[in-house]
Amino acid sequence: MDVEGAEWRSLQNVLKSTVLSRVKQLSMEIHVRQKPSLAKLLEYWTILHKLEERGFRRWHWTINYHARNMYAVSTGSRSYCYEMVYINTNFLDKNQN
Repeated sequence: MDVEGAEWRSLQNVLKSTVLSRVKQLSMEIHVRQKPSLAKLLEYWTILHKLEERGFRRWHWTINYHARNMYAVSTGSRSYCYEMVYINTNFLDKNQN
């Protein structure tokens, strides 16, 4: 999913439906506002936590270092764009070691 900032609303809508029960893996680019407020960070965390409550586990993530996705902070720079992959553990074979 690469929807340039609409991922948070999209995730909220998907979480209200049953479609995730049929999704084995979810790969997405997420954007965090530059210097987000604590309330906004809590909103982002809540959405990702709801994914985990549905059985999704973060399998991989990386910072998107594209130059326009960086902003300055006192200790250097931060990205506000990340690539994340979640797997749905409900599809894992529980009988395998």
